[in-house]
Amino acid sequence: MSETPVPIAATLPPIATSLTPGLPTPAELFDFAAGAERRFRTLRLRIEERTVTAAGESLGSIELLIDRPRARVTTAHPQGGYDVWLTDGNDVRGYNAVTNTTTRRPHRAAPVGLDDRGLPQSSRVPTDLGALPGKGWATTFVRPGSFCSSVLAGAVLGAVHETHLAGRVALAIEAAAPRAVGLDGDRADFRFRVTFDRLTGVLLGVEEFRGAQPVRSALCTAFEADASIPASAFELELPPDVVTLY
Repeated sequence: MSETPVPIAATLPPIATSLTPGLPTPAELFDFAAGAERRFRTLRLRIEERTVTAAGESLGSIELLIDRPRARVTTAHPQGGYDVWLTDGNDVRGYNAVTNTTTRRPHRAAPVGLDDRGLPQSSRVPTDLGALPGKGWATTFVRPGSFCSSVLAGAVLGAVHETHLAGRVALAIEAAAPRAVGLDGDRADFRFRVTFDRLTGVLLGVEEFRGAQPVRSALCTAFEADASIPASAFELELPPDVVTLY
């Protein structure tokens, strides 16, 4: 890995550091969550993903480490095996334990305009905070703006209420039928229960229900912000017989 990672901007645009006392409206909560990633320096996050189907229940996990510009996402799959996504700010590296393959490529710059100040806060995508995977729960949890604006904001929303998750004071909201476009097979009783960290706005949990039946959840089980993370945590150790794809 490169020993000279691309520096992250030292001066960030002003952003609300905390919510006002009391319970926010859904719009205020979503706007606050859109700036979640600017409220921590480093982050350790563990997510358990549970899915219930006709075949039974499956459980996987995602571990995220961020110490900008470095980031690491390790995903353990329910069917076995794991993969690693890793960046030092310059290169993006990957490893798949099932296929025993590794990849390495330069970090691709984001399209221009994603963080334009003319966009609503909830629609912006930060481009000055370092790379994260293009999709997946790890990115959604620390950059929840798009999830809030494109999924939750179009739902029938309940009231925000206070709760606790992963040892954190949190704010939760239920979103019924969170989809703007109807699809075949949609059910009117489809809903999300979504939980946000009150201090940072980071997502702590997303639970999906069909009626009273939970069918999928991604819940934070460990959360630690602004703690020291050793550089060795961002090293990728590969077996000697690994196959390099590119």
